[in-house]
Parts: sequence; C-alpha cells; structure tokens
Amino acid sequence: MASSLNLFFFSFLSALIISKSQISDSFNGVVFSVVKDLPTGQYIAQIHLGDSPEPVKLVVDLAGSIPWFDCSSRHVSSSRNLISGSSSGCLKAKVGNDRVSSSSSRGDHQNADCELLVRNGAVGITARGELNSDVMSFGSPGTVDLLFACTPPWLLRGLASEAQGVMGLGRAQISLPSQLAAETNERRRLTVYLSPLNGVVSTSSVEEVFGVAASRSLVYTPLLTGSSGNYVINVKSIRVNGNKLSVEGPLAAELSTVVPYTMLESSIYAVFAEAYAKAASEATSVAPVAPFGLCFTSDVEFPAVDLALQSEMVRWRIQGKNLMVDVGGGVRCLGIVDGGSSRVNPIVMGGLQLEGLILDFDLGNSMMGFGQRTRSDSASL
Repeated sequence: MASSLNLFFFSFLSALIISKSQISDSFNGVVFSVVKDLPTGQYIAQIHLGDSPEPVKLVVDLAGSIPWFDCSSRHVSSSRNLISGSSSGCLKAKVGNDRVSSSSSRGDHQNADCELLVRNGAVGITARGELNSDVMSFGSPGTVDLLFACTPPWLLRGLASEAQGVMGLGRAQISLPSQLAAETNERRRLTVYLSPLNGVVSTSSVEEVFGVAASRSLVYTPLLTGSSGNYVINVKSIRVNGNKLSVEGPLAAELSTVVPYTMLESSIYAVFAEAYAKAASEATSVAPVAPFGLCFTSDVEFPAVDLALQSEMVRWRIQGKNLMVDVGGGVRCLGIVDGGSSRVNPIVMGGLQLEGLILDFDLGNSMMGFGQRTRSDSASL
C-alpha cells in the first residue's frame, strides 16, 4: 500500500513539475520530484535516460560524486555510450575528486574503458564501475548528455528496495549539478527541499522554484572548502533548551540525505544526551529503541536543540517533528544518535533534521542558505 501511494505521488509530482518547466520562459534549471522511502529514511528521485520508457529511480545523495546505477536492472537504452579512458569525460572524472578514481586493466590505455571507483555512502562500500553517457530528457530546455557510472548489482546494498542507484549531488565536476551547470553555462546551484511526499531537488535557484519571498527569507552560512565534495558547515556551539553544552567548537557538520538521523561523534553525544535527559526531566524516560539512545512516553513539549553556526546570532533550531521520532506504542525517541568514535566529521546532519527546510547551496559563492518553507512557498510549485 505504501509503495503504491509513493508511486502515485511520484507520477503526480513529476507531471506537475515537468509542466511547470515547459511553460516557464525564465526556467534555467531542472526540477526533480523527490519522495521518501519510509523503511530506509532515504529520498528517491527519478531521471529519464535515452530511449528507454522506464525512468531510473535513484537515491538522493548530497555527498555523491557522480550519478550511478545498476545498468542491467530494468533499464535498457540503445543510445548509451561507453566512455574511453582517454576521453575528456574520463579526465573530468579524475580531477579534484577523491571519491572517484580512474583506472583500467585492459592494457591499451588509448582504447580502454574508463573505470571508476564508486561509493555507496549509505553503507560505506565501494565498487568499480564503468563511465557511460546517455541523453537525459526533462522537458524545457530539453536534453543534456549525462555522464554516469554503470555499477555491479551488489553495490545497491542498503539502498531503498525500488532504487537502481544514486543521484550524486556533491561538489565534484561530474556530480549532477556540476554537469547541468556546465551544459547551461549557469552558476552552480542546488536547491533541496525534503519531505515524505512532495520533496524537490533542483538546479534552479530558490526564487525560481519557490518564489521571491522564500528566497529572501533564507539565512546563509559559509560552506567549508576542501571537504572532499561534501557539503559541510561549521557549528560554533550546541544548545539544549537554551543552555550551551561544554563541547569545544567549531565542529564540522556534514549534511547527508542517506543518513536518516543526525549522528554525533561519541564523546559529543555523551555530553549531549546527558544534557538532553536533564532538560527533558518532565518526560517519562523508557528503555531506548534502537538506533536511538533516549526514548520517552510522555506527551509533553520536548526541549529544542540549537546549533550556532558562524556566530551565536545565526542559529539552526531543531524541534518538533525534526527532533522526535514516533516509534509506536506511545513511545517517542530523540532523533539524534551516537555516531561512533571514528567519524571524518563530528556531526552528520541526517535527513529527518533537513525535512521541511529549503536549502540553497550556492556553490559559486560557497554559501548555504536555509529556512522553513511556508504555505505561500507551496503555492509556487
């Protein structure tokens, strides 16, 4: 039933968004509808490649270096082309990207295929894939030649059951936003809005997708450079119910759409969990339900969590549905979990905490804007 409902919304939103792009003369980017896969907490978009009537369903990955999928599964296109190891496309895949490397075991480098090391960020596994190209169609302005990797079926492990691969939206030269910006000569930009049913990923500006009012309401914070293609921001401090935690900052926080809940490095989580349990003392604590560390039964207003970014005046507030998870039986758990002790970044912001926010990744200026979506913004779609 849930799958059928998701498919209905997928079809409805795709038709709605493509119609918008076909009638808008000022439309300079591409809009993809996104729905949430409830069992995994991942978000799925779809693209249309070549002459195949079947769309390719991909898990949205903000850290992904390149679009990739299992080309043998439910998608056959006669216009797909294998990219050679000596081509400009293969060279582009190598430059400034530590998540994708190129090699060949065919001996003759001039005629060899371009082999890439591709990563599944949901479970942290990698596999070799072959660089291909095909025509991606999306209404106005029409079509573009898209580079992507064909990967073995086992790389799909840990992804949503209906997904055939990953939509790489990171900062690498062969990520989807970078490729589309190069085709249209537009500034690299990515607009993201996550929601269980009507999410959006777009290479258009926030103003084009959600309107002027939404664009002007966003608050901006710098994106850290040299972050391996990920979108990373600085967190100056963490507050629970207004009280600042004794955690030394700044802390690098990576934004992720393949991790369902925000993860804190273990030493930070220990301080955070103790502070939150104390702040939520009016609630009745119960045995935690995995993967959560703090769970309650009381129907009270739970304390908010504030992340101070480049200054104490710029804060990202996490509360309500972005903070507490209903696990059934009247139990609600804190949707911020222990991420272990060996993390590249001490904070990983998960999908639940990103839902309901309009995110504007202005890659040309290395800034990220964020703000709540309002009803008037909804009318823009």
